[in-house]
Amino acid sequence: MNRSCGIRKFSAASIFSCVLGWVAMALPASGSSEESSVVLEKRSIEKAEWLMRQSDNAFTIQLLTVSSQARLRDFVAGESSIPSDRLATFRYQSGDDLLYVLTLGRYDSAETAYVVRESLAFEGLDAGDTWVRPLTDVKRSIRTTLQE
Repeated sequence: MNRSCGIRKFSAASIFSCVLGWVAMALPASGSSEESSVVLEKRSIEKAEWLMRQSDNAFTIQLLTVSSQARLRDFVAGESSIPSDRLATFRYQSGDDLLYVLTLGRYDSAETAYVVRESLAFEGLDAGDTWVRPLTDVKRSIRTTLQE
């Protein structure tokens, strides 16, 4: 499989290869238990512990940061185009505010995550409102706040 999913290469073969790689990387990690997930509006959303088990060298796409779990639930319920890949949520303290973050997927490279990010189409969110984050940064945020 072609691992050079660079933003500048757009031949049909390279796009197909990137999509295949994306599908392979988005598959569930082995050994995950059902109790590490929470179901919001018929979609399974992993908790922070799933993110903590992922490789430090991987990346994720941060979709949303909101002030309540209810707002996160409403977003997921209202966006029928959210891929059914690994959604995950965690919370962190920012000043006096407790914030809830929704992430999408686990990707082996930033380039692959950017390709996926650019392909996203949401009704209430522009791709530019999302961002690719190294999982080391996400884990650092998770460690600062007691998780549910």
